[in-house]
Amino acid sequence: QGHNFSVQALVSYYEAMINRPGRTMILKNAKVPVLFVMGVYDNAAPVKDMLQQCYLPEKSYIHIFQNAGHMSMLEEKEKSNRVIDNFIQ
Repeated sequence: QGHNFSVQALVSYYEAMINRPGRTMILKNAKVPVLFVMGVYDNAAPVKDMLQQCYLPEKSYIHIFQNAGHMSMLEEKEKSNRVIDNFIQ
């Protein structure tokens, strides 16, 4: 299911992402499990790039959505809710 975002909203989003400070140290120092949620069709944060970060936390859980891109919480809402619910249990 596609979503219509204005060009300005997308530009603002990407500018914010590009200009944000790195958070690698937060992942390295995480003392709690970290859930990595990825979408096969994500061009903004490709699975291959995200998988390289999964080793940083002491304990990682990984879920890759087969029918989603960067917005799996909208593209696969029910599945996303189940994945997050299972993680926090």
